[in-house]
Amino acid sequence: MSRLDATALALTILADCGMVTGEEPAFPTKLEWGEIVTTPTAVELHVASMPHDRFIRMPRFNNPYKRIYLKSDKRKTPLEFRPEVTEWLIKLPKAAATPEIVVIDTVGAPQLLTQPFVTRVSSKGVVILPAHHAIIHGKLLRFEPQPHKNTVGYWANEKDWCQWQIEVDDPGEYEVHILQGCGEGHGGSEVQISIGKSALTFVVEDTGHFQNFKERNVGKLKITTAGRNSLKVVPVSKAKGAVMDVRQIELILADR
Repeated sequence: MSRLDATALALTILADCGMVTGEEPAFPTKLEWGEIVTTPTAVELHVASMPHDRFIRMPRFNNPYKRIYLKSDKRKTPLEFRPEVTEWLIKLPKAAATPEIVVIDTVGAPQLLTQPFVTRVSSKGVVILPAHHAIIHGKLLRFEPQPHKNTVGYWANEKDWCQWQIEVDDPGEYEVHILQGCGEGHGGSEVQISIGKSALTFVVEDTGHFQNFKERNVGKLKITTAGRNSLKVVPVSKAKGAVMDVRQIELILADR
């Protein structure tokens, strides 16, 4: 188990489209190699000590990113990046020497991975659940924040699953739209989406590439209880090498 597992299931800070409750656990900002510093638009890794394998290991943030580069590099050459289940790995080039600063330009203000993010249904009866708010369960499934991905992916283990937390004011029936991708020849997996006792099952569509996302209306779910609810996405069967990639799920209150 990674030393960062304590942060694995926590997801974000307060934002306009959602909320968290309770006290947030501390986010580790001082690590073996140096310190994590956040700005309004980026994460800076202040590297004081070079790891033996040149890989900076850090807890994942709850953001996709635009680019990762050395602050000293005027060309902003992209650095090698590897998303793991509970942490991110960034490799420093051979020419780099400490002290050095690695910059991660994030999409939106950096959101610390500290507590499960709870998304509130809007006044129009719509809730959007992006990949970076997912809570991941399993051995391989992970949030992949790269610009061309920005998805829940690496779904090679059919026992892995994910979920989103939702705050509902208006119980009722909701249409379920999923933005899914699936590599050529890998379609056909069966997946169940559920909230409480309400569940639907759909067959994953081959979209030609795992990052070729297609929006699909896969059915309806009935939310019977106001307050905190959990939407779960669980594979029923895996047809080929991987189940699918999911960039977003959207719920729309029916008959509104």
